[in-house]
Amino acid sequence: MRIGIDARMVNNTGIGRYLRNLLRQLARLDRQNEYFLFLNKGERFALTQENFTAVSLKISVPLYSLREQYWLPLEIRRCQSDIMHYPNFDLPVCSPAPYIVTVHDLIYFLYPEQCPSRLAHYYARAMLAHSTKRARVVVTDSEYSKQDLQYYFRLPAEKIRVILPAADERAFPGEPNPALLAQYDIIQPYILYVGKHHAYKNVMILMRAYMAQREIHQNFQLVIAGKKDPRQKALYDAAEQFDCGKRILFTDFVPDEDLFDLYRGARLFAFPSRYEGFGLPPLEAMACGVPVICSNAASLPEVVGDAAIQVQPENISALADAICSVLTNENLWQTLKNKGLTRAQQFSWETSARQLLKVYQDAAETA
Repeated sequence: MRIGIDARMVNNTGIGRYLRNLLRQLARLDRQNEYFLFLNKGERFALTQENFTAVSLKISVPLYSLREQYWLPLEIRRCQSDIMHYPNFDLPVCSPAPYIVTVHDLIYFLYPEQCPSRLAHYYARAMLAHSTKRARVVVTDSEYSKQDLQYYFRLPAEKIRVILPAADERAFPGEPNPALLAQYDIIQPYILYVGKHHAYKNVMILMRAYMAQREIHQNFQLVIAGKKDPRQKALYDAAEQFDCGKRILFTDFVPDEDLFDLYRGARLFAFPSRYEGFGLPPLEAMACGVPVICSNAASLPEVVGDAAIQVQPENISALADAICSVLTNENLWQTLKNKGLTRAQQFSWETSARQLLKVYQDAAETA
């Protein structure tokens, strides 16, 4: 079987990390099928296995661009793929091969303010509807996202396969690099959040909960890791306004090679998001041996199980009390750490890759 994979995002964060982990496991598991990884001009992803071929697009095809509709199909057609895998919903309307599509979440559908423009929102809605309707199989990251796809796009349950992601292989317990923490002006002990700063992520709620407990904000730094967003000026202004002690730190973008040291150095990981298609940061924190507090919204209960403290996403006092409880109770802290490590081990990229390989086979047989 000749399997094409749209790998243009392989060196990105988020979906890129998802792709990298899956591709490495597929290479370890499958030496029979032929794989063609479509990469933008100048992009590199090293897999030395003979049945994996990197196809460098002669002309770069940016995400969400018109070139996706005329140039990308030409390149795919040349490789005569039996099945294509698009790891995101932006794909050629006229795909030259039967395909599966991975829909990680419905952020652009449910939260239109996250799109850069109204036109981008309409495009995302249209592409989500089209890509899922025409796909042989729709892969998603959680049962919660599966239910959303069934509800909003009227997809039959049998068309959707849930394949759970896992923590990155670099997520493991250990001591952080002190020089690296100092590079980001991080002072231990600290509470960590990792992710975007959009309103649905509830970073404002986290800051207010942190400031509500004097004992906490006087003794623990709050580190908010993630690329700053110019649209969130009100958030940054609020941090300046009520953080007189300058204990709230926005790191801006943190590359993957640094991120896991930030996890390992944290005393607590807090993630009060209202919506997640899966919620990888809490899982990565648990894999690094860090106790987790998160919201009980969307897919997060699927991810953390009973290994984290869950609170209502808008309940500032409940979040503040939970933070205080974990940071002042050593027995609770150790219990959550141990439960988190056990929980994280239940997720495996090898299992994910085996399930994906079965999806490829099933989709090709029905093509």
